Amino acid sequence: MKNLAITICCVLGFTSAHAQSLNVNIGEISYVHDAANTGDMTFSNGTTLTIEGKTYSISDIDGMEINNNSIEDNNVNITYNGNAAKVMVAGNIAKYLTITANGADVTILQDANVSDEITYTLTGNSSDGSFVMDGDYKATLALNNLTLTNANGAAIDIENGKRINVILSGTNTLADCSNGTHNACFYIDGHPEISGSGTLSVSGNTKHAITSGDYMLIESGTINVNTAISDGLHIDQYFKMDGGNITIRATGDGIDCGFKGVNKGTKDTYENNGFVFINNGTLNITSTGDASKGLKCDSSVVVTGGNVNITTSGASYFDTTENDISSSSALKCGGSFTMSAGTVSLLSTGSGGKGLNATGEINISGGTLSAVTTGSRYKYDSETDSKPQGIKSDGNIILSGGNIYAAVVNTKATTFKTDYIFKADGATIMGIGGKSVVPSGSQSYKTYSSVGITGGQTVNYNGVSFTVPSSYTVSGATVLVSSPNM
Repeated sequence: MKNLAITICCVLGFTSAHAQSLNVNIGEISYVHDAANTGDMTFSNGTTLTIEGKTYSISDIDGMEINNNSIEDNNVNITYNGNAAKVMVAGNIAKYLTITANGADVTILQDANVSDEITYTLTGNSSDGSFVMDGDYKATLALNNLTLTNANGAAIDIENGKRINVILSGTNTLADCSNGTHNACFYIDGHPEISGSGTLSVSGNTKHAITSGDYMLIESGTINVNTAISDGLHIDQYFKMDGGNITIRATGDGIDCGFKGVNKGTKDTYENNGFVFINNGTLNITSTGDASKGLKCDSSVVVTGGNVNITTSGASYFDTTENDISSSSALKCGGSFTMSAGTVSLLSTGSGGKGLNATGEINISGGTLSAVTTGSRYKYDSETDSKPQGIKSDGNIILSGGNIYAAVVNTKATTFKTDYIFKADGATIMGIGGKSVVPSGSQSYKTYSSVGITGGQTVNYNGVSFTVPSSYTVSGATVLVSSPNM
């Protein structure tokens, strides 16, 4: 205490002329007060010291030093190193933050009076650490060459329910524990906006890999979901991809975007509730679980660009809760599917699987879409079954432009399945498979029967060609071709 008191007496005369900083060290936390910002420092009754509005209990302080350390205002830097984490806090925000650093587990609570955005930068490596943040104001989370595994729960847990600007730099890896009670390895109860030039790899060993409580926006960066016991990305409200590269391997759904709200009756309360927007970037999804969906949303999917590749391999099963068959779909939307540009390639190999499965209307005006199923019919009993379908809608299928290819192996399945209007006006179409379904509309079409096709073959009729996946082989197929040039 005597040495600390002497140090305090010395620093009371500390002025901005030194162009240095005063570090107050409490455990692994260093509060860095820049000389230009300290002003008067109040030493009260030998028990507390107040700097920049932050009151320290003298008994908690492990040391104080004057040095050339610097950190920008409104910043917190956390460096993980094995079983420990060092936290450096800018002095101007010290009074607003309650910080706990226990080994490599760091928890930060923002005061309700925070009115400027704080940037939390995480770097380093720990095999048993975590980061938890809560508060009432938006924030930036910068991941800079971070490798973080939590042996007991989520690696990163953001609970403040606001916009979180996630910036990726370098190579970042997150993993959670198995058999935990948490929701996701990387959990944000808010709306993350992800950008940067770095890479983020996530393993969801308990449930989801990444979860957001509101919308999720991808602007740039590379995201790899190495594994997810449940969903790769689990999102409320809406998902929007304007760039970047995403690769997902999941046992559950690759991306599951649900309605935000207590129940589906509140869906109109939130903007674009249940929607998925693909505007740019590359999205690759592999889902392996029974009845899993590659890309699933409660409302509509809108594609205006980008490159999407989705494969599902899970089989159908009879859901006793719903009293109905549940099957895999590469892309399943509870509303409409609209596409004007870009490339979407869908493959479902499990029994009773679907390529594109929409509750609402399918409307394609541009781009290239292929939907292929190679699974057999799933039969539960003599009256209950599920046939694989290439492109299926519970509404109309309107093809006014672009290139659309659908193929099924099962002879009783249909390439384009609808009980309503199937119309082609300006699109180039090829359907390969079982039942022959022909479009209405102004353009001509032709069908060819008893066609044998082997995996990887390019099928070419009337100037329309489509190369089937290597897993697709069928004998006696019916081929439909239609284009504006026929």
